[in-house]
Amino acid sequence: MSRRLTHIAGGLFFGLPVVGLVYYFFAEEFSYFRLVLIIGISIVCVFTGAIFPDIIERPTNPDHRGLFHSWFMLSLIFISAFIICFVIIPRYGEKLFPYPVFGFFLGYLSHLLLDSTTKSSLR
Repeated sequence: MSRRLTHIAGGLFFGLPVVGLVYYFFAEEFSYFRLVLIIGISIVCVFTGAIFPDIIERPTNPDHRGLFHSWFMLSLIFISAFIICFVIIPRYGEKLFPYPVFGFFLGYLSHLLLDSTTKSSLR
């Protein structure tokens, strides 16, 4: 359980400021209401991204750090997030949803960064 809390805290401390700063600097019309809404939604997405690899590949499993604990999977998630944020979502004119998708990616990235600092590292 303490590992999961470490990943959650790491994801939130790493991901939420980045999501907030990206909105602050790149929003066409900045509003504090939208910022709070984006941060609120992004909390759930960063939280999910930070524990997603451990949900898929349980830490109790002997093959714990497999495909979902690899830089290859991170690159696939990055490409998927990029396509969702810059190709699919803009077609519908919605400017709120790219930030939570980006937050999920940042949570996932923080999980892999934290795991890479351990003795068993990543694949």
